[in-house]
Amino acid sequence: MIKSEKTSINKKEYKYQRKKESTNFGERNIRPRKRVLSDNYLYCDNCNKYNDGLCPRGCQTYEANHKANHAKYTVSSGLKIMKSTIPGAGLGVFTMKEFAKNTFFGPYTGERHRSAERANQSGYAWTIEDDAGSVYNYIDASDPDRSNWLRYVNCPLGQNDENLTAIQFNGEVYYRTLRDIKAGEELFVYYGDEYAKALGLDSFDHSIENQTIVQSFLTPHSIVSSKTEQKQQQTTSAKKQKTVKRDTIG
Repeated sequence: MIKSEKTSINKKEYKYQRKKESTNFGERNIRPRKRVLSDNYLYCDNCNKYNDGLCPRGCQTYEANHKANHAKYTVSSGLKIMKSTIPGAGLGVFTMKEFAKNTFFGPYTGERHRSAERANQSGYAWTIEDDAGSVYNYIDASDPDRSNWLRYVNCPLGQNDENLTAIQFNGEVYYRTLRDIKAGEELFVYYGDEYAKALGLDSFDHSIENQTIVQSFLTPHSIVSSKTEQKQQQTTSAKKQKTVKRDTIG
């Protein structure tokens, strides 16, 4: 007996497929929802320190987007856009090589606007929040001619499939690898609890992660220590320069 297409996929996949046909998708939200620190800093989970960019010790790496006039052609090296493994999800992004944990992709590009209604209808809009957690902007990638390849990264059906997380930095959205990713894997990023509910998926349990992040946000000693280290390095460098000048003059 030949199974029909509907009976060959599970309930989660079917709801995901129906959601793609919906006119009201919902907005994508970055974890944690309430920001305690400015997004001018990135947190390194290896060093347990904040930096004003990628970790200077090399714990984090960045893969830049390619410039092109269509989202499909902006894909970073080592990635390919193909049909997603999720039925009804359309296209997805797959790795052609290995990517290490803490690799950053992005930024996520698109039209900037402040309409919650448009964001919900789009389905491609990430929220940009201020330090208090209030939404002040949306990055909407619904138009492939005005966005990039990150728009094709799908939301996973289950938490075990999640291999990327969305990070807000300097008013932009980046995707960071949560673990080492092998060649041939499809990339998945969680869109947030509200979006998952609309897709008919169970909300992911990130309570431990949120607790750790928020706790580290509330005790930003690493930022202070990082700034202190930078000042010390600048002072030391200045002293060396003065010494060199004196030796040269003498």
